[in-house]
Parts: sequence; structure tokens; C-alpha cells
Amino acid sequence: MLVQSISSLQELLDELPSCCGKDYVNITKGMTIPVSDFEPYIFFSDKTYTRNCIVRTEKYELILLCWDKGQITPIHCHGGEECWVYALQGDLEEYRYTEDQNGHPQKDHTMILKEGRISYMNDEMGYHSLNNISEGKAMSLHLYMNPIDTCRVYNEDTSSFDVKNLKYYSLEGKVLE
Repeated sequence: MLVQSISSLQELLDELPSCCGKDYVNITKGMTIPVSDFEPYIFFSDKTYTRNCIVRTEKYELILLCWDKGQITPIHCHGGEECWVYALQGDLEEYRYTEDQNGHPQKDHTMILKEGRISYMNDEMGYHSLNNISEGKAMSLHLYMNPIDTCRVYNEDTSSFDVKNLKYYSLEGKVLE
């Protein structure tokens, strides 16, 4: 039986192994987890946003992204997987794109992801990019149905999409770089 409301990281970690399909939607809609629960996984970098893996299994991946002011992801897909984004702290702006006939991204939607709100993305919806628009640091929790090791990322220099191998900044609370 899926819990209707998730109020701690431990509750989330306890529920995820039994989830499938629409359970992921329900679990993200019912989250109100305090920032303090994520303390062991919070790592920032002044160079780029960080991808901090909390847990990874064959079925899902839970990653905490930590953003300094103004940091932005490149335009990217999700390697065929589904993703739910929960704005844990601060506000993010999400840009969504479709690919035109020449293979270039065209912005077709923008939304503000306020603290405590969720967003959903999959490759059928196109590409997206996230930007920390807060006055300071921000954090977002990303739940992927199946882990993502590679994705297509738009390369501004070549005006084309490249395949990128994804890396973690930290894994289970330990910095890798």
C-alpha cells in the first residue's frame, strides 16, 4: 500500500522500492520533505550545478541537484526515461523545447517551478532546461523511473545535439570529484 503523504526522506526511500507506474506520480505529489533531511547529500559548486545521487537501483534513481544562483542546465532529453522534479528549495525556471525540421531546439513553453511544486518530463514532450532564478542557492529533487546514464544535450558551439555520459558529483553522500 502506497503512503499518501511523504514527510521525510526516509519515508520516501522506504516507499520507492514498491513503486511502479503511476505510483511515482502519486508519491511526488504527496511530498513535503524538510531540507534538513537532505543534509548528507547537499554539495554545491561555484562552477556548475551538482548532481548528487541519493540512491540508484535498476528501477529508479533519486538525485538531488544543488544550484548556485544563475546556474542552468543545457537543453537536454531524458534518455527515454520519465522524470519528476520537486523544487525543494528556491525557484527554478523550466524551458521546454521541440526540435524543428533542421534538428534545432525551438522554445515552446516556459514555467516557473516554485518551491514545493513538481514538474514532469519525458522525451515524448521534447527537451528541456532548468535555470535557478532564486536570489541565492536552490535545490531540486529528481526522481527518474529507471536510471539515466546518457542523454542528448544541445551543443551551442556546433548547433547540434551530442550524446553525453552523465556523471554524479556525489554518490550516497560521498563526493566523487
